[in-house]
Amino acid sequence: MKLSQYKEKKNHRKLAFVIVAIIFLIGGIILDKTFASFKENKSFKVMEGNFIYEGSGDIIFAFYHGKESLTKMPGKENDDNLIFDKGECDKGASIQWSDELWAPTVMNLQESKTTCMLYFKKIYDPICNSAGDNSGACYLAKKGENDKTNLIYDNTKDNNIRFVGATPDNYVKFNNETWRIIGVMDNIEDESGNIGSHIKIIRDSIGEYSWDTSETSINGGLGINEWSTSAITKVLNENYYHKEPGGTCYKNKNFSKKDCPNWEEIGLNDEARSMVSKVKWNTGTLKYSIDSIFLATNVYEMERSENAIKNCLSTVDACNDEIIRTTSWPGYVGLMYISDYGYAIGGENRQSCLENAMNNLDQEPYKTNCPSNSWLYDGTNGQWLMSPYYQSNNGSSVSFLYPAGALGTRNAFNASVVRPVVYLNSSIKIEADSSEDYGSSTNPFRLVA
Repeated sequence: MKLSQYKEKKNHRKLAFVIVAIIFLIGGIILDKTFASFKENKSFKVMEGNFIYEGSGDIIFAFYHGKESLTKMPGKENDDNLIFDKGECDKGASIQWSDELWAPTVMNLQESKTTCMLYFKKIYDPICNSAGDNSGACYLAKKGENDKTNLIYDNTKDNNIRFVGATPDNYVKFNNETWRIIGVMDNIEDESGNIGSHIKIIRDSIGEYSWDTSETSINGGLGINEWSTSAITKVLNENYYHKEPGGTCYKNKNFSKKDCPNWEEIGLNDEARSMVSKVKWNTGTLKYSIDSIFLATNVYEMERSENAIKNCLSTVDACNDEIIRTTSWPGYVGLMYISDYGYAIGGENRQSCLENAMNNLDQEPYKTNCPSNSWLYDGTNGQWLMSPYYQSNNGSSVSFLYPAGALGTRNAFNASVVRPVVYLNSSIKIEADSSEDYGSSTNPFRLVA
């Protein structure tokens, strides 16, 4: 009897063991569907990339697109066009990601069963999440996923998308005129303090005017290189923006005047004004140095820097103004940045053009390959740019795009081409059209408020 009871208990233990084993097996299968688990090793394959760690322990990986879990890590060339977004680990570990290797490095790995989550995203997700799925900004961002010839992400910290090349189809109907789209700019701050994505557009020239001017006793009459107080700022944001008659247009030093256009004819109408955002424009000073040559990437950073530089000696007449320089300005209408021109370069030599100093783009071989492949280049006229330019003992130097296609500087009093630029409200839509030539000069994009 006692022996029988022992056997019965032993059978129960076997049955319990089998049930527990089955539960663990099922749990392991479920876990394996969600996580990719790898034991400690110095370096081994994680899908298509090399996984590297610093520390000791083992790791459980999980992969996501937004909130959606993925059964495996996307490869570098994947059908869904996913790119890496961010990585998070528990237990004090952290992720460093390499796009080149398409692989994570786990830092400070100290414990077993450390969980690391890798998040991937569509390249257009930030813009569409910011402006909305139905916005014109999202429309262009999605268009750029399949059109990598005319629309390219600039790989700046904001990863804006830009129309590139000599003749992209980036025409848009605005103010009963045909403007052109520079691109979709992310992380733009509007007057309410909201950060979002906005379509940025540019008009053809409205004439040649001084960027600024001054009386002879101030900077020798050469003007003052502070955007917020400049003569052209007032013209663009008062007369041109409000379609107001009158105004004062300048053509030379010492307040030398010229006739203004008919603002009622070319100024922004009510519908156009309703589409324009008042935003924070960046007015950081461009400054050349050995450590910061004028590559497009460096220029982009300088435009958005806190460089409000004026280096004047009190005895120098060309730099004796008392205006405080600023690095940002809230307004409606501005000018293009030199980085807009640089990042608009397309063609097979685009990368080498971006890797060359923009003040040397008028030198061979860049002269042949670069300016003519940027649709913002005008081979006959120089164009005023937005940013002040640092020069020792000169308070009037402004960045300038020369006819030969190189970045340079010019004293503000000179009369040169002015091309208005605005940011559209993030909610503005682009009307749907499946025509192959949609966006061309004969069939421009149509905006919907």
